[in-house]
Amino acid sequence: MISGETSGQSSSPKKFFFCKGKNGLCLVVCLCLLLVTQLFIRVLPVGASDTLLMFVGEDLEVLSLASRREEAAWKAPAIADVITKSAIDNNQNATLADLMGKSAGFYINERESGSVPYLRGIPDSALFLYDTVPMGSAAGKSHHNIDNETSLAAIKRVEIIRGAGSVLWGPDAFAGVVNIVPLTGKDFQGAETGAGFSSGKDTRWAYLNAGKDQGNWNAFASLSAKDSRGEEDNFNVISFWNDDETPTSPDDRYGEGSPGKSHYYELYSSITLNEWLTLSTRLSDSKKVYAVSDSAGDYTWEETRSSPTQTFKLEASKATGINSGIRFTGYYSDNNASLDIIDKKFDSSERSLYGELIYDQALLTDNGLLTTGASWRQNTFRDLLVWKSFFPDYLSDKNTYFLPLFETTDYENTLTSFFGQYRHKFTDIELWAGLRNDDQNYLENKLSYSAGLAWDFFPNFMFKAIYGTAYRTPSATQVLEGSNSQLEEIKSANAQLAWKSGTQKKASLTIFRNAIDNHTIEDHYSGAGLSTPNKQTIYGVELEWEFPLTAAVSLSGNLTLLGNHGPNENYNYGRYYYEDDNGDIQEGFFQTLDYAYDAGADTLANLAVDWQLTKNITLIPTLRYVSEANLHYIYEESPTLPAQVITVTSPDVWLMDIHLKTENLFPFSVDVFIKNLWDKEYVTPGQYTLTSGNSFSAGVMVKMKW
Repeated sequence: MISGETSGQSSSPKKFFFCKGKNGLCLVVCLCLLLVTQLFIRVLPVGASDTLLMFVGEDLEVLSLASRREEAAWKAPAIADVITKSAIDNNQNATLADLMGKSAGFYINERESGSVPYLRGIPDSALFLYDTVPMGSAAGKSHHNIDNETSLAAIKRVEIIRGAGSVLWGPDAFAGVVNIVPLTGKDFQGAETGAGFSSGKDTRWAYLNAGKDQGNWNAFASLSAKDSRGEEDNFNVISFWNDDETPTSPDDRYGEGSPGKSHYYELYSSITLNEWLTLSTRLSDSKKVYAVSDSAGDYTWEETRSSPTQTFKLEASKATGINSGIRFTGYYSDNNASLDIIDKKFDSSERSLYGELIYDQALLTDNGLLTTGASWRQNTFRDLLVWKSFFPDYLSDKNTYFLPLFETTDYENTLTSFFGQYRHKFTDIELWAGLRNDDQNYLENKLSYSAGLAWDFFPNFMFKAIYGTAYRTPSATQVLEGSNSQLEEIKSANAQLAWKSGTQKKASLTIFRNAIDNHTIEDHYSGAGLSTPNKQTIYGVELEWEFPLTAAVSLSGNLTLLGNHGPNENYNYGRYYYEDDNGDIQEGFFQTLDYAYDAGADTLANLAVDWQLTKNITLIPTLRYVSEANLHYIYEESPTLPAQVITVTSPDVWLMDIHLKTENLFPFSVDVFIKNLWDKEYVTPGQYTLTSGNSFSAGVMVKMKW
């Protein structure tokens, strides 16, 4: 048993100062003044900027991630996918994690505390945005809020880019970017209510959407709520932290309890004036309660993760000439998170203030498009939790003296960025190149770049080749240990051959290679700290298809195959103090541990059938395959013997979901769905041990428009 000499102490409350100086405020003021100058000194008709819009036509797969403006995904300068509103409606009671798990390149690890996304074999490598504002935690890399924390009731579409995206989106757009686009008053008018129930964890939810379009202004609002009971398994550790100096006595430490209820609330609203100014607000409050077990299954305890967030955003755009336009985006986000472990609460906070100005200029008789921009962001982190000990070891009844070591850390980082991208269209080839410089006061300055081509070489065929670089910011552990001098960087090469005929027939084959330098991960399995920086190479193939079989039946799906080449992850695992078999306290020692790089599942497949039984009834069965995945953890047979790295494997699994969708049969619509139809028992890598996957569940959803 590993034992700490002293318990960690959280930092004392600090007075919060968002701006350390006047530089950030001055820059924001200057950006606003420049925007106002362009808007009111040089006012032009709204339609003057139409030449800057990329042609979309009847294509429903529209995205704005690739060039910061709406355009057809087919021609966008990126390996891009779009999950449309219709596809979202075909996945009732789904979460963002569920949608990602059915997308090419994504493996979703169902962990107790929340889903962890792997994109192209790299964990926590996608930047998740809600209306272009980063979601989740910037310091806790595995906290993405892609489960029930984010409601899909107000969502218009989900945009996905696979490949490095730092040129336009900055830090952490590492292996890809996902943007959730909410509805507006232009998209939805009137009111809609919905309510549903699922047998899985007795989940209940309801929402209300309302929208109005008055021509010169439009508005939209959505309110949603969901609750569910905790895990089925009871926990046996009911008290531990005692007086924050010594652990609770074994006589009072153990008992029996069951996790409480989880809840998720969200409010989103937006208003747009004269099609140039948009104000939006997103408020959410989530509390997830779950049980966690140690690697041997001897001890199980309750944890609660709460994350109330608020985001306020302003967007403005205006034409400055026949072939030019200017756009401004600014937001403030606030995340006050808390983590309850048994009977102790750990509070932390993250604040972000952001301003961005983008200028577009069409050149060379509209065959070229230059996009340039500047942005400023200040992130402030308070009381971030960093473990210095392996927590489960301290729960043993042999430990009567020590609490696990932990520290909290604070830091601020100001990021000033200048970026640009130029696209040029020839007869049937479009070329582009982009560059971004990020100047940071606390972290390493970085230069990101990208280049590519799209070749429409034959009717209905498109070939894309893209190369780009990106980097990601450090975790709290890296900051505390001073390991943030060299940031992790990726070099991403992609080639795609795509075919499309109309809106219902399409297929694509994508090959990729990601080379990572200064790869460092925080060992969430063992608490051993940080791995020694190394290099990894991940390569793979993605195949996607969609086509009709008959007038009433269509087939869609994807297949992802990937591999990895690189050294093992190495850790310097340190014991502090421990109690030997005679009850004496002995000084610990350090040892080097290693295990293979964790790429998640290396084979992923999804197959869906859309069968229109009648004009008003549609049946949508979905089949998923996830190959085996490994979990590595530290095992100590005795406190006097060296620790070992144990690798266990979660077997591959086939899962079937079914969704029956009805429309216009009644004054309301009814959706019936079943998840894990075969009630397949399967396990996935958890926090410290393999954990059970979601079992059979059935539910119903009722929606009505007013």
